[in-house]
Amino acid sequence: MKEIALNILDIAENSVSGGAGRIRVGIQLDQENSLLKVSIEDNGRGMDESELALTADPFYTTRITRKVGLGIPLFRQHAEMAGGKLEIQSISGKGTRVEASFKEDHPDRQPLGDLEGCWLMLINSYPDIEWILELHSKWGGFSISTSEIKTELEIEVIRGAELTDYLKRLIRNNMDALGFK
Repeated sequence: MKEIALNILDIAENSVSGGAGRIRVGIQLDQENSLLKVSIEDNGRGMDESELALTADPFYTTRITRKVGLGIPLFRQHAEMAGGKLEIQSISGKGTRVEASFKEDHPDRQPLGDLEGCWLMLINSYPDIEWILELHSKWGGFSISTSEIKTELEIEVIRGAELTDYLKRLIRNNMDALGFK
């Protein structure tokens, strides 16, 4: 995967497979410590200790469409190559949180990439899930959720090129204002 947004997309797909009804993607630019922190948190079925231990094994997957599960091992490798780390917390029956950190100025840090495009792809692919995107930096924060959008616009499904283009610009403008590259 060439950008962090694609790692987020993959981990979020795991959350969907885990039965999550609410998935939060958080991105924090910690300028004080020169870190980019990425978290994906869900309220899915979670994992017990033995399943959690298997997440480091690229030959373990719960998916039936393929026999390898490279998402978490690759995300961990990308974080470690960029001077960071990846941690997973999970409680069976409650949900999972995956958090990766990257040294912001490390030469091996992948670009964040098309975060807004990935987020919109997820909300269009899984319209019944509540998707939340939160961005934070020393310049402030930005949060958007599908439930807020649906309530504000009095719609049931987020569809249509005009709305999608507007949301993409809204997210990108806030990313730029908060210093995300």
